[in-house]
Amino acid sequence: MKNLLLAASMVTLVTACFAASAGGMASKPKIIDTDVCSVLKTPENFVNHVIRLRGYVYLGVDHMNVSSILCPGQGIELVVKTEAALDHKDIHHFYVQVTRQGRRGVATITGLFEADKDPLTPYVLNIEHVKDVAPRP
Repeated sequence: MKNLLLAASMVTLVTACFAASAGGMASKPKIIDTDVCSVLKTPENFVNHVIRLRGYVYLGVDHMNVSSILCPGQGIELVVKTEAALDHKDIHHFYVQVTRQGRRGVATITGLFEADKDPLTPYVLNIEHVKDVAPRP
């Protein structure tokens, strides 16, 4: 009887662990892989979604953006809205590397795409992660 009670307790514990794990996985936002031109063409389709895209990055004095040669003259404004994000090693490395490259480069950026109140930048990409930083060809 004692062994049966112990086995039932173990099954309950393992089931609870799996349920908690599955619940934690369900709360992680789905990342949409896309490109700069698709976002610029229909930005309303990406608002409040986490997106990942690769493009040409420019770090200016008062702004930064990501663009593509396939849709010239347009770009997506990049922002970092939390101090904690600046502590991410990948974002810090991105700033350092692109600055050393003349404030231009290529990178894969993941972040939350949001509507913005500024009419000059009606949409912004809030940077969460950066990878594959390279010099601009």
